[in-house]
Amino acid sequence: MTAEPRVPLATLSPGQAAMVVDVEGEGAFRRRLLDMGFIRGALVRVIKHAPLRDPVEYCIGGTHVTLRLQEARQIIVEQVTPPPYCRKHDDRGRGRRLGRGLGRGGAWRRRNR
Repeated sequence: MTAEPRVPLATLSPGQAAMVVDVEGEGAFRRRLLDMGFIRGALVRVIKHAPLRDPVEYCIGGTHVTLRLQEARQIIVEQVTPPPYCRKHDDRGRGRRLGRGLGRGGAWRRRNR
């Protein structure tokens, strides 16, 4: 992995990944971000923006978190390459639920033939 300059989390585009360097802010807000997993050294990946670009969905530690841009500006990160994989959005096909649910041959279909 190669490190890039430090930037706010809000400046990253979907698909980019970074490592958390610091969480700015004070009090309950900072504590909430730390509790959600934005701790030093954690890998975070940008999943998608809302239609008007605010809020933004991030994957950190396999958990999906949505933050406003104002909140994401207070998290300082270093971009990393290659991006870490998120379990749900893994390009290799892992983590997807296959063959379960209605209409896919699951238990419901077997019971109600």
